[in-house]
Amino acid sequence: MKLDERFNEKRSRLGENDLHIWQYISAHRQECAWLSIEALGAKCNVSRTTILRFAQRLGLSGFSELRLLLRMECEEEMPRGISQNFMEQTCDSYHKMIGELRDKDCTPLFQAIDKAENLYVFSSGMLQDAGAREICRMFLIADRLFYRIHAGTETDSLLYNVTDRDLVLILSVSGESPHVLQLAKALKIRSVPTVSITQRKQNSLAQLCNLRLYVSTVEIDFGTNYQSAASFFILSELLFLKYMAYRKEADGQCILNS
Repeated sequence: MKLDERFNEKRSRLGENDLHIWQYISAHRQECAWLSIEALGAKCNVSRTTILRFAQRLGLSGFSELRLLLRMECEEEMPRGISQNFMEQTCDSYHKMIGELRDKDCTPLFQAIDKAENLYVFSSGMLQDAGAREICRMFLIADRLFYRIHAGTETDSLLYNVTDRDLVLILSVSGESPHVLQLAKALKIRSVPTVSITQRKQNSLAQLCNLRLYVSTVEIDFGTNYQSAASFFILSELLFLKYMAYRKEADGQCILNS
């Protein structure tokens, strides 16, 4: 799990000192990857023990693992020279995403899908709309009907009808759009289970939701900005295939126990 993912997941459990440490690390990743625990503590004006506890609150064994993850992530993000063109960057991004989705334990999400009385998927833009349509189409094959909700007036309808027995998937590339965060906060107040689908980075939406999924989007400047959309289709298909495998295994267990 990437450090940004860990932060999104553990955000609600972090104190003021933890957030201060994270802000420094997030802004100086290359530097912090090579600092000692004492040096990082001095940079953040906190004790060695405070740094250690911060790492443990992220679910790590200690500072050494935190620094190792920083080094690994910094190496992954470093340019590979002039031969690394936009085609290779895009393929590499999809390859990593496929591997992570293949290995991810989605059982909590699938249990939430099966438990929900109503399933909703909210999208806030063109890329997200494409992903939402695919989720609806794929899961219909498994007799799981997702109601697709667009940003705007349909949001009010969703908030009027949704209950804590439902499940809402929220698709947002940045996870920082004001209207998306407003929806997520309203759902949280109503204790409605939510799942965020965003870029793999620190973002407010992921921190507000109960479960989190990530896509790898690549932005390319062709004179006009281009953002790849295939990651949403990859996510939809692999999620559906994993769900079908989960259902098959669950059905087999039911037969054995009957």
